[in-house]
Amino acid sequence: MPRSATARLFNHSADVFMPDSSTSRFAWWSATTIFLGAFLLFQVQPIISKMILPWFGGGPAVWTTCMLFFQMLLLGGYAYSHYLVSSRNLRRQTIIHVALLVLAAITLPITPDASWKPIDGTQPAIRILLLLAANVGLPYFILSSTGPLVQAWYARVYTNRSPYRLYALSNIGSLGALLTYPFIVEPALATNSQGVLWSVCFVAYAILCGGLAIASGRVGGTDQPSADEEAESGAANAELPPLDNQLAWVMLPALASIMLLAITNHLCQDVAVVPFFWVVPLGLYLISFIICFDREVWYLRRSFAIVTVCGLFFLCLTLMGSEVDSQLTDLWGTLGWDKAGLKLKFDDLLDDIVAQSFVYLGVMFLVCMVCHGELVRIKPVPRHLTRFYLMVSAGGALGGLFVALVCPVVFSTHIEMGIGIGAAFLLAVGVLADAFWTTWVLDNTIKKCAAFTFVFGMLLIVVRAQFEAFTSDYVLVTRNFYGTLSIDEDDIEDPLFHIKELMNGRILHGSQFQHEAKRRKATTYYNEESGVGTALQRFPAAGPKRVATVGLGTGTIGSYAEIDDFYCFYEINPNVRTLATKEFSYLSDAEERGATVTIELGDARISMERQTPQHYDIIALDAFSGDAIPAHLLTKESFDEYLRHLNDDGIIAVHVSNRHLDLTPVVGGLAEHFGLPLTRIESEESDYVGEASSDWLLLTKNQAFLEDEVVLERGWPVAKDDYKQIPMWTDQFSNLFQILDRPEWWPQAKE
Repeated sequence: MPRSATARLFNHSADVFMPDSSTSRFAWWSATTIFLGAFLLFQVQPIISKMILPWFGGGPAVWTTCMLFFQMLLLGGYAYSHYLVSSRNLRRQTIIHVALLVLAAITLPITPDASWKPIDGTQPAIRILLLLAANVGLPYFILSSTGPLVQAWYARVYTNRSPYRLYALSNIGSLGALLTYPFIVEPALATNSQGVLWSVCFVAYAILCGGLAIASGRVGGTDQPSADEEAESGAANAELPPLDNQLAWVMLPALASIMLLAITNHLCQDVAVVPFFWVVPLGLYLISFIICFDREVWYLRRSFAIVTVCGLFFLCLTLMGSEVDSQLTDLWGTLGWDKAGLKLKFDDLLDDIVAQSFVYLGVMFLVCMVCHGELVRIKPVPRHLTRFYLMVSAGGALGGLFVALVCPVVFSTHIEMGIGIGAAFLLAVGVLADAFWTTWVLDNTIKKCAAFTFVFGMLLIVVRAQFEAFTSDYVLVTRNFYGTLSIDEDDIEDPLFHIKELMNGRILHGSQFQHEAKRRKATTYYNEESGVGTALQRFPAAGPKRVATVGLGTGTIGSYAEIDDFYCFYEINPNVRTLATKEFSYLSDAEERGATVTIELGDARISMERQTPQHYDIIALDAFSGDAIPAHLLTKESFDEYLRHLNDDGIIAVHVSNRHLDLTPVVGGLAEHFGLPLTRIESEESDYVGEASSDWLLLTKNQAFLEDEVVLERGWPVAKDDYKQIPMWTDQFSNLFQILDRPEWWPQAKE
């Protein structure tokens, strides 16, 4: 198209969209565009993450990897906006941005095709990043550039107004997206419908943003002086902040990002990987941005620094748990306070998920407030606004890279939270020193020495707490995308009771005696009196059994294998397969007895979907990672798949042992829906080496099994009235709060 025709089209479009700049219409237009863009930017994160969560095992690292992708693309969007604004050619800015908006709209909808499902469990992080880039990459890239671009346009139109309050508005939109998703969007809409609705809203945003880009270019005229021309006049360099400030623009958001992701990981590992446990930490993270960027006076520097130091110190005391409780007990006794009934048990906080969540989330919010409050104190003038946001996003991306990619490779345990706690403590202490150094609090050498000694003592406890949390006597520790596995050995001095254990985080996932006479004995949750042990021993089969286990662990269930039996283990974590085959002998022993043993690497549901009916007699569900529940393995759709592979008289054995969640209503609802009688078998923990308590629910129509005298002795039928009625879990709906075991002090604990 000739240049004159392009110019006429541009001017005509501007006349259509351009409001009178003397009014507030351009400001409202800018605010609406920023709010909608931020809303869509953060709404798409739980939508797409939930879509792909079951494909990659339902572990917390799925969300961490998604967050890394979003942070990296946010950095790209900020770099793009910085480039556009720095070019100073308004017409080129408009043409490029409108063209990208059109291209992004063409890539919709964002729902990924089933062909993206992984074949096995290898390279999950790379696969997630590629999937996200192909399905949501360009729309997210455009959305991420909205804040800096619109603020730059706003600053050009309203030269006497600060654009930074629009950043607070952006974070309000982001927070609104996070809060509405788990409470409104997720319960009301199927996942695919969520993707379609989001895509429709993006088209509306593209029209709004494209019009604003054209109007903004019209207000500013054609071209403006280039950055090089301004630099020659000395105007730009005169206002450029010092290098240490620019370094802080990166490091402060990096620390906040590390704390956000590390604590989100911690919460997900202890309960479940669901959108609610993603959005709460991220919501608090955004609230800190809103408070700090809306009005600087809301960040009470000294107060937040003091509370942050105290909060971090309290958290470290809980990490030391029983050691601190022992010291406090002695202190209460010395002071005579024990008679007054004064008790403070830090160790109890580690077993109370509600109290633990409050402590961790509170500390994370305080650290984010200090990081973002200090960031606002050193923000530049609007001339360097896009540079500032670019470096802030770079810091967030660095934090995401550190947690999602570096730590799983470099460290064998989840040490990133300890690193974040230590760095945050030093930052808060540094803020206090800067705030009080010239005041009466530290106005002489004696006071400064006393303060240094006191803080140094606290620092020693903080460091000691991290060693308490991350050091151990494990003989082997390995970590990957799916979590941390470790091998421990007990009673080494006594050959008869020498036992090797597999730990997933803090949870025992199986053990095996090392003595030749006892190594084939089933232990822990799978002993002969357990639910799965009873099912395998008392199943009335005329010939060899076909058994499937979702979750490999040490392969203990293989100890029940006999000649010509077929045992298939579905396992997503390659490290589990390696340890089960190299460090334990249950599987090789089963093969020596004449059984066939196979391991299907990958998510169990995806693997089963690709198989023809396997005619299993027993399917054991034992796919827990720590106490986290991969909810997609306990839905109606998953049981449809299990039943497709199960013989008519087969048994589904579900391991429901859990510290925080009562899974009986979930399994009970599924049993009722499919018309399967439900039987519970519990085994109590004893002092005997290798024993562990367990709780299994067995679903079967096999009357011969249900009427077996051993089954009747060990278990009992579960009736509909024996558990709380909840809506059946599906791939589109699951609600953990309905099955959360709340502590006695919790207001709704007696419901």
